[in-house]
Amino acid sequence: MEENLVLITFCFYFIAALICLVVLWHKQYILEKMAILCTITGFILLNILLIYRSLLAGRLPGSNLYEFLLLFAWGMSATYLFITIKYKLQNSGVFILPLIIGVLGCAALFSSKIEPLMPALQSPWLKFHVSVAMIGYSVFAVSFALALTSLLKVPVIISHHKGLDDLIYGCNALGFSFLTLVLITGAIWAEQAWGTWWGWDPKETASLVTWLVYGFYLHLRHTSIWSNKGGAILSCLGFFAVIFTLMGITLLVPGLHSYI
Repeated sequence: MEENLVLITFCFYFIAALICLVVLWHKQYILEKMAILCTITGFILLNILLIYRSLLAGRLPGSNLYEFLLLFAWGMSATYLFITIKYKLQNSGVFILPLIIGVLGCAALFSSKIEPLMPALQSPWLKFHVSVAMIGYSVFAVSFALALTSLLKVPVIISHHKGLDDLIYGCNALGFSFLTLVLITGAIWAEQAWGTWWGWDPKETASLVTWLVYGFYLHLRHTSIWSNKGGAILSCLGFFAVIFTLMGITLLVPGLHSYI
């Protein structure tokens, strides 16, 4: 059943992405509404999938890469729907929906087998640490998608006082706050689990580098050398660091975080 839910959810997001591409060339109100409706349906199915997974496991998901990728897709969907509805964005799903599709596709490649938690994961910090990481990464993903629309000059309409650059900045500032919490909670948890606050584990180091990239972005935003194009490029580089931290380090470099 779980595999079927993942597949059906994937299909709804895929249809939504196709409709968004069509809207770029044939702008029609009904098509825009269909894209949002398909996205909302996929989001509802993703909620059902996560609830079903939680009931099967007897705990909240987030203890392995498969579960975290599902949470990541959920977080991106929630963030995308929120800003689309709040700011009345049009054509904003051109890049974020393919990202969600890609994450769901990656999740399907990993084992969905439910296994007992490792001793290091049997901590009350697990829920909070995973939650703030999911939120931070999701907001960065939406920022990345908006940055691409800016760089490639995709016509995104914002029926609100905020401009696209302001929206990208707001997402990065929020994501940076949550990434800071990831580093803090991770350090506290590491001290309790392994007796050290910071061990320069590959994922710890990559997370710190990602934090520095976004910190540099936020600093540059308030300097005279700032440009919207440069900020969009830096947003993209920051998200590449996020993906490398999440996937590259986990799959390529052995370490204490190899389970996720």
